[in-house]
Amino acid sequence: MTWRCCDVEGGPEIIDDCRTFVKLEGRMLPGQVYVSKPGRLPCKAVMHAVGPMWRGGQHNEENQLYAAVSQSLDEATQRGFSTIAVPAISAGIFGFPPDRATGIILSASRDYLTDRSGTCLKEVHIVDSDPAMISRFESSLKSMTLPAEAGAEEGQSELPARRVKAQQSAEPTGNATGEY
Repeated sequence: MTWRCCDVEGGPEIIDDCRTFVKLEGRMLPGQVYVSKPGRLPCKAVMHAVGPMWRGGQHNEENQLYAAVSQSLDEATQRGFSTIAVPAISAGIFGFPPDRATGIILSASRDYLTDRSGTCLKEVHIVDSDPAMISRFESSLKSMTLPAEAGAEEGQSELPARRVKAQQSAEPTGNATGEY
């Protein structure tokens, strides 16, 4: 979700909240997350995940993107959220190669849901306004190995209570997540 989307759809409360945070705390580094008020958006909060600028892949960008997603999921868990919407962080104006970004975002989501069995987080919704980006997510998701539930039937590889879903949304690609 871009600043424009937050400003238009969420109203000025989100932008004011973020500006106040930056004045008090300073700029955030890649991998960090700030949680603002939701304004008029239909969610409990907006998590602003700072993704890395792509600088050729030689400056730890992949780990920083993985950390941004993981920190968002961690923050959602700490707040008791059961769902979170995650956009294609860094794949827009930050120049992260879209195919790499989608794979990292999905891997971080899968790993988080797999490794933290006690989390209240049940669903990760991958959202984007660009149909091509959603297609990339869907292709990456289809080629991923998902953990099988103990005793699951052969061919059933998804944990039923914890899912990652790709879906088109009205919001453009950006660096914010929201709990719905």
